[in-house]
Amino acid sequence: MAVLSVCLETPSVVFGVPLSHLRRHGQMRQGLPLALTHMVQFLDQHGLSISGLFRISGKVKQYQELKKSFNDGAFPEFDMEDIHPLASLLKLFLRELPGGLIPESHGKQLLNVFRDSKEEERNQSMRMILNTLPEEHFNVLSYLLFFLSRVAAESQQNLMTPANLSIVFGPTIFHVPLSPTMLEEQEHYNTLTLHLLDNITHLLPNMYPQTSSSNPADEEVLTNEECVQHLAPTELKSKSPITGRLAQLKKRLRGFWRTICSCTNSSDTD
Repeated sequence: MAVLSVCLETPSVVFGVPLSHLRRHGQMRQGLPLALTHMVQFLDQHGLSISGLFRISGKVKQYQELKKSFNDGAFPEFDMEDIHPLASLLKLFLRELPGGLIPESHGKQLLNVFRDSKEEERNQSMRMILNTLPEEHFNVLSYLLFFLSRVAAESQQNLMTPANLSIVFGPTIFHVPLSPTMLEEQEHYNTLTLHLLDNITHLLPNMYPQTSSSNPADEEVLTNEECVQHLAPTELKSKSPITGRLAQLKKRLRGFWRTICSCTNSSDTD
């Protein structure tokens, strides 16, 4: 592992703090924590075929060094030996989020709907609850679950099926309080996590479509007209989202793709 000298404008710890704190301190872009996207992009490009991804724990010393680098305001430069430590660090980031990625109140509502609703009404009711999540939590949940769906798509190589991923990520997404029934409750939330993964396109919009390369030098520069054409595949998958949320998502998608496409006004005048 090497450490780049690039630091955030306002250095601040990124682990164990609320997502709203990261936003206020300039540690988010496009609604996502910079540290999170830095980890996910590397795993997305280099880790999907690694057997036991997220199941095999990385060496504590390695991921603690990576954590310290992030908390010091740097972006670590990863190599293939960092795959398992980095996967462990991603889980730690989620596990240390105060209140959990899905807060307890929302988790209880989702679990009640999952248990009690009729099958034909379940996803619509769950989608309505998810739409009431704080914006930062909604963004990260969507980003995370679509990434995990890509992990599951390579399960023949990495052995991480949706069921296996739900066991690993259920406790990181839903923070179950200590109680005599904690283990039983966690099993219910793991099953709920599996439902989220299996029904993701019906529950959440794919606001951050995977790009072909995270290296700007490798990306094709498109004209403004071509950029507009690229917006069509990013339609929201949520069938009945709340109008206010839908407007915000469309606006965020347009900004995201303008950044990816590197469109400039000069293209119109050439």
